Amino acid sequence: MKKHSPKFYNAVLAIGMLMIIVGFLLFVVFSETTANIPFILWPVLLMVCGAVFLYFTMSFTNSSFQLFLGLFLSTSGILFCLSTSNIFPYTLQECWPLSVIFAGCSLFASGYYKHRKILFAYTFSALTLAVLGSFFLFFSLHVVRVSFRRFVAFIGPFVLIAAGIFLVILFLFQKRHRSFLLEDESDEISEDPGFFSEQGENR
Repeated sequence: MKKHSPKFYNAVLAIGMLMIIVGFLLFVVFSETTANIPFILWPVLLMVCGAVFLYFTMSFTNSSFQLFLGLFLSTSGILFCLSTSNIFPYTLQECWPLSVIFAGCSLFASGYYKHRKILFAYTFSALTLAVLGSFFLFFSLHVVRVSFRRFVAFIGPFVLIAAGIFLVILFLFQKRHRSFLLEDESDEISEDPGFFSEQGENR
């Protein structure tokens, strides 16, 4: 069976991502619930930027940071696009905390993608974002009746103190436990080949 060059697979990946974006955009445009089409342009721009980061990650850099940006921007763009086009039954002001949850999921995925295993540093950060997003969601959906400003004024200082203590503990233990350590992105880019690199093809 003939093997194709990495450029061929990169082109296939680019075409596939472009078709997904165009198909999703057509779905939104032709939806009967679409009221103001110009307002969906900025969420579509987020989706396009996310797709660009995902493309370069999978084709060239294999960067976990770019993977995080790609996943986060793409999922947030889809969420905001559905919300601004009135397909999603909640307004942007109500559903924005979901993007924080998406950030946690993207961080966990990028950490696993980089190390091929679950590490505490990524998992804890991802869970923290997911919990914060869920917490904000309770207020934005008016599940909690207390004023968010009043709640933050009361509990905010304690949260900052707890976060500071955690960062200090993380610093103290990072040299003894590798699972606490977040490696530099520069090392990853220099060592890891692209997803469709020549090395991957020869395997």
